[in-house]
Amino acid sequence: MRETEAVKEAAKLIGISIRTAPKSAGVDDISYKILSDSEKTALVDEIKKMAVFLIKENSEEKTKKAIELDWHSDADAIDKSDCLIIIGVKGRKPLGFNCGGCGFKGCQEFLSAARPETIFMPGPFCIFKLLDLGIAISSAAKSASTLNIDNRIMYRAGLAGYKLGLLNECNPVLGLPLCSSGKNIYFDRKEKLEAKELWKQINSMMSK
Repeated sequence: MRETEAVKEAAKLIGISIRTAPKSAGVDDISYKILSDSEKTALVDEIKKMAVFLIKENSEEKTKKAIELDWHSDADAIDKSDCLIIIGVKGRKPLGFNCGGCGFKGCQEFLSAARPETIFMPGPFCIFKLLDLGIAISSAAKSASTLNIDNRIMYRAGLAGYKLGLLNECNPVLGLPLCSSGKNIYFDRKEKLEAKELWKQINSMMSK
């Protein structure tokens, strides 16, 4: 029996882990959202749309197939999940440390830098905000595991959430689908394994 409602309640507890996770300089620019069923469905559709776009942008057949397998596998896994949490940070909001971790001389140069045109989440981002996001979503994944809820950190889920504007002002965004089933749906996925093999072949050809 799938304990869907229990997982949705547990997501609220997992949210506490996100909120209480350590933040650089004690500045909390992390936001999260527990998606409704309709929002989750819209997000799955958005992942599929982005896959279609990327396939059209590539001419190499192996790359097209790898994209299709990879993105549709994640969309299917999210669709089968009981719940989805998306977690984001205001990555364009530096702390004023002028540390150079972003690749620029200081925070002002970072803020003035041209932003790339991309369907993905355009940077650059403050390195401390990226660390905060990583710590927060890892804390969430840890709490889910403690509650025996299967989960998987997914950047495609976050990307779709960003594109849909589900976390205003947050960029980048990551996703954490949650599921209660007899078999962990996020691992040993046939499509994912096939895509992994194709990417390996593609990367091998590129390195020659």
